Amino acid sequence: MHSMEWDSIRIFLAVVESGSMSAAAQGLGMSQPTVSRQISALEDRVGFNLFDRSCNGLRLTVMGEGLLESAQQTARGVEGFMRKVNACNDQHEGHVRLAASEVAGFFYLPQALKAFNDAFPHIEVEVLVNNQNVNLNKREADILISRYRPTQPDLVVSYLYQHEVGFFAHQDYLAERGMPKSLAHMHSRDYQIVGFDQSDIYSRTAAQIGEPVSKSQFPFRTDSYMMQLELVRARAGIAAMYKEVAGRHPELVPLFPDTPIPPAQWWLICHRDVHVNPRIRHLMVFLSRWFEALTVDELPVTTL
Repeated sequence: MHSMEWDSIRIFLAVVESGSMSAAAQGLGMSQPTVSRQISALEDRVGFNLFDRSCNGLRLTVMGEGLLESAQQTARGVEGFMRKVNACNDQHEGHVRLAASEVAGFFYLPQALKAFNDAFPHIEVEVLVNNQNVNLNKREADILISRYRPTQPDLVVSYLYQHEVGFFAHQDYLAERGMPKSLAHMHSRDYQIVGFDQSDIYSRTAAQIGEPVSKSQFPFRTDSYMMQLELVRARAGIAAMYKEVAGRHPELVPLFPDTPIPPAQWWLICHRDVHVNPRIRHLMVFLSRWFEALTVDELPVTTL
């Protein structure tokens, strides 16, 4: 396949997924005029419009919808080919791309990756800190540390680590408002809850412990764990936090320590096509052993 043809298909799919030229350009790392020119050139090549343009954005035409499945199949084929190429590269040097959440990225991985570099100085590690899961099929990363265990058969998944979770607030916040008497009282108007925005993890966990809540009860909503931590440290409210992380801040007080809350588990994931790559296997095995040996005392103190 000519590289220009594949670029056109890739850009076409990005516009379909994002719904606009500008969003597609941002995701692809291109300028909006470049994306627009590529789409126009592709439309000239096929002889019909792929999108209907309106003030509400872009929508696939009937003819564009007819090409979508073929374009997606082509993309999957190219992505699969590149994964196979990566897997066949048996060199013990080069780079590995690792994706992880803010908690893993800020509090755990710095020490782990420093130790990995000491052991494997010829393997470079690119770290993508992102609270949203990346797409391993699209090679957005080689390895993913995720709180969610995937079920796709084409992924290799292993258990990595488990966190105890609890509710925490700043001691000054509790001195001003008093200790909540119950979970229901904590979720009343007497207190502010720092919750998630797009993620429903707080609501699902609350339901599991018999205290259903809705996002409308959260005056502060963010999917950034670091932002949640800083809001609690700023005396803005109460949040569900990893005990190991909150414990590094003596001003944060645990609430209802005897209430059983489902722990958070981390999973180490890669695509089966690249699992045989020595660099990827080295990092996965190293991380598994490092987290297995981890103690709370080894967790670095954050100064953020």
